[in-house]
This record gives sequence, structure tokens and C-alpha cells, in this order.
Amino acid sequence: MKKLFRICAVIFTAIVLKCAAADGEASRSPAEGVAADIQKHIPAGWTCSFISEKGKMGHPDGLEEPLFRLDFVNVNLTFQFKIKPGQSQPVHPNLRLHFHASADRERILKTIESLGDDNAYPPILFAETKEYLVVFTPIWQNNSSEKIGDTTWGAGVHTDEANKVIAPLMQALKTYFDAKK
Repeated sequence: MKKLFRICAVIFTAIVLKCAAADGEASRSPAEGVAADIQKHIPAGWTCSFISEKGKMGHPDGLEEPLFRLDFVNVNLTFQFKIKPGQSQPVHPNLRLHFHASADRERILKTIESLGDDNAYPPILFAETKEYLVVFTPIWQNNSSEKIGDTTWGAGVHTDEANKVIAPLMQALKTYFDAKK
């Protein structure tokens, strides 16, 4: 009888745990699912923050706020950002991507094309999936005015050193999005 009780308890516990796990995934939005999936494919040391609060995501010139935004940063790596001659500061490599609905494809592509050469920081199509157009602008690569601890992020830094430390993330994202076409 004790053995039967133990077996029933184990089965009941397994069912409860399985339901709880399924409920956690069911309550996650599709956008949060994309963010979680991307997080699994980026290099070690990189983190991915999901932002979807309206009015908090920003947008490049000509485009509306996206459905959601992902911010990537690696606080284990730094490069030097020259503030002025003889003075530089360490910067963590970072990247910001905006995700727009693929239903807005034509309008977004028209905007990108029309702003291309006339804008210092034009929106650029980073990737495209069945569900999303992923947009960034060069100022969002190694950029942010936020201060984290004693380190301030850079301002659209594209030096050889900065490009080298962000290259593994860029390659991982390219591979990820190529697989989602």
C-alpha cells in the first residue's frame, strides 16, 4: 500500500510540475517567446533585455514605436571610447533591435528607403522573419546614454576595437535570423 501511495505521489507531482511549466509558457506572449529563443542562441556573456512598454521603446526617425525592443549587452567585455584627445572610457558592447509587425513591411521599407542618405542615423533593416521586420540604426550599436556602475555606454561607436567585440553577437544574430526566414 505504501509503495502504491509513493507511486501515485510521484505521478501526481510530475503532472503538477508539467502543468506549471506549460502554464508558464502559455502565459508568455509571442514576443517574449522570441526574446527567450534569441537568448538561447547568443554567445556566452551576452544578455538580452525585453522591452514592450509603450512610450519607453523609442524609434528611429520616420518609424513608429515597435511592437517590442531587445537590448543586448555584454558586461564582461569592454572597449575604449575616446571622449576627447587623451581621455577615453571603457564601454560595454551593446546593440538595440526594434521588432515591427511584418504586416507593416511595405511602409517600413518605404520609410527606410526615403531616409537612407538624408539622415545621420537612418533606420536599417537588420533582419526579416515571417512575423517581424527587425530594424536598427547605427547609433544603436554600442550606444546608450545610460550609466551602469562606473561605466557609461558609448555613442554609436564603430571603431575596429568596438566592431571586434560585438562581432560574435552580430554573427549569432545573423545566423539566428537566417534560419527564421
